[in-house]
Amino acid sequence: MLKAKKIRRKARAVRENLVDDTVSTPEFENEDEAYEFYSMYAGKIGFNVRRASMTVNNENVITRRMFVCSKEGFREKKRGAKRVKKPRPETRTGCPACMVIRLGTNGKYQVTEFVTFHNHQLGAVAASDLVMASQSTENDQDDGFDLADRSPDDSVHKQNLINESVTINFLEGRSCKRYKCTKTPHYGDVGATLEYLQRMQHDNPSFFYAVKSDENGNFTIFFWADSKSIVDFVHFGDVVCFDSGYALQGYGRPLALFTGLNHHKQTVVFGAALLYDESDEAFRWLLDTFKMAMNGTHPKTLLTDRSAAISEAIAATLPATAHRYCVWQIYQHALQQLSQAFHGSRTLEGNFKRCLFDCEDEEEFLTAWKEMLEKYDLEDNQWLADLFSIKEKWALPYGRDAFYADMKSVQQKESLTSELKKHLSLEYGLLNFFEQFERLLCDRRSAELEFDVNANQSTKKPPSMRMLRQAANVYTPAAFKMFEREFELYMDCMLYSCGEMGTISEYRISVEDNPKDHFVKFDSHNSMMNCTCKTFEFIGIPCRHMLKVLDTRNIKDLPVQYIVKRWRKDAKSGPSNSGCAFSFDGDPESAQTKRYNLLCRIFSISAARAATSAESFTYMENQSNILMDQVEQVIQTRPPDIVDLIGANCDRTQNSVDNIVTEGIHSHTNFLNGSADGLILFPL
Repeated sequence: MLKAKKIRRKARAVRENLVDDTVSTPEFENEDEAYEFYSMYAGKIGFNVRRASMTVNNENVITRRMFVCSKEGFREKKRGAKRVKKPRPETRTGCPACMVIRLGTNGKYQVTEFVTFHNHQLGAVAASDLVMASQSTENDQDDGFDLADRSPDDSVHKQNLINESVTINFLEGRSCKRYKCTKTPHYGDVGATLEYLQRMQHDNPSFFYAVKSDENGNFTIFFWADSKSIVDFVHFGDVVCFDSGYALQGYGRPLALFTGLNHHKQTVVFGAALLYDESDEAFRWLLDTFKMAMNGTHPKTLLTDRSAAISEAIAATLPATAHRYCVWQIYQHALQQLSQAFHGSRTLEGNFKRCLFDCEDEEEFLTAWKEMLEKYDLEDNQWLADLFSIKEKWALPYGRDAFYADMKSVQQKESLTSELKKHLSLEYGLLNFFEQFERLLCDRRSAELEFDVNANQSTKKPPSMRMLRQAANVYTPAAFKMFEREFELYMDCMLYSCGEMGTISEYRISVEDNPKDHFVKFDSHNSMMNCTCKTFEFIGIPCRHMLKVLDTRNIKDLPVQYIVKRWRKDAKSGPSNSGCAFSFDGDPESAQTKRYNLLCRIFSISAARAATSAESFTYMENQSNILMDQVEQVIQTRPPDIVDLIGANCDRTQNSVDNIVTEGIHSHTNFLNGSADGLILFPL
């Protein structure tokens, strides 16, 4: 502790000699504005910001606050640190760069110290992926942030961070005019969001985030996804629900979630966004960024709210993805649009939900819809008429070639945005929302792990029938329940042969009291089947009609091609990068980042599996030491020219001015504006 204090005193003395008096800075209304300002500067230069010491008066008002580079100081040694076998590498370098603000007599915060010197390498891909810098003009305001090349003391080796042609135009008058987008971020939200994203990436380098700003430097979209979300997408990203309801309807902060369904039919989160812009360009950027975070892989099906802007964005960015409207979100809209009708009848809501969630046959759906309109005198309701005109985009009897994974059944039971709704309120600080968001993710993932353990260690009595035993052994309990229902219903099916052609046989399947017949084609050569009900294509579980054909042909085991892996107990086993091809060509530093990200995801899966039992955990722990020794041997035998290539820039403690300005700022400006030419390197 005494050593740490001595280091701080020495650092304070160093800072006094490094304060740059030539820097022109504005005044700030509050601490969050100052943090946002320094974060914008840090993003342009290439480092992360951390809140440091502060002074509070008797009225609990902050009178002094220091913002520092994330590499400021040194990690304090903890008791027992010497016994740690593999201590974490030191990431701090005692960097003196900082900005200090004090509360002035006018009630505003003024910058009293500003140190621009860094004693470590600055990365053009650090927080600069967040911030775009606008080119200064002759009309630049005096409250801009100008770092001209005018260092008076060359012996100090101050950095010429930005040339005279570049400036950051800060909050002009700090009014809401800065945000020329559909919604205005609440006071302090931008700074809180940047703090959260930078902290998460500092703690977990495989954490992905990106921020879009408009042509004026106004923040419009924040997107983030942690490594577990990206791994989950590899296994369960076939169907994605883009829940933007609370963003589009104005419930406090505009949260949008990318969610899916795991093999236990639990909701998983693939990514999240704060969406202050609802234009088609904004949605295109968001979908492109989501696809980038998922290593270029797109879902088979994307469920969204009804929005022309979203539809156009999907057509432009995900042309191979089937687009459907989410029936749960349609139901939420109906609660508003039909509120008077629902209150006037006890049964209307139930009938409407039946049309949305239960009618899987076209004739059944059309009949139920017509009866609902006639019974409740809704033939002239324009909202229902418009909804019916696009029934092919949402009704269950249509678009059954697109995989759906039974999302509707889960959405009827839960909605993550509804759980977070209270914390999105402007009455609460945004950091409170992030805490609740992390808690929710943690709870969900703990529940998934518990279900994994129960599924693999279940001691339930096995079913007596052979095919049911097979299904119970491979399917998760949730998936087995779906299969069991189809298995029970096939008993009521009646089969009629329609003829054969070569190895192909066709059957007509009927059910008593159901006028709709279905037809199944069966290939005896490879046991491939196709049913007109499309249940297997839609949900991934063999339908009752297919099971009837198998039974008729005395096939007692379910063919392996009809056991979809996403519903298996071992759905998360095997390679984690299926369908996620990485190209390691080009820039060696970029390639190293990509390799690191991929390895993080691979070992995240291994860690999740190993944590399910004490034995596998111990085995994994022991093997990690062996693996690390082998990796060191590989590195030591690597050709020196490759080492030089990858580490070419590692021995520099300062970035050149030209590199930061022309390569960093210009490229990231393109990215933030949605250009495909932008330099994109995530995570750090």
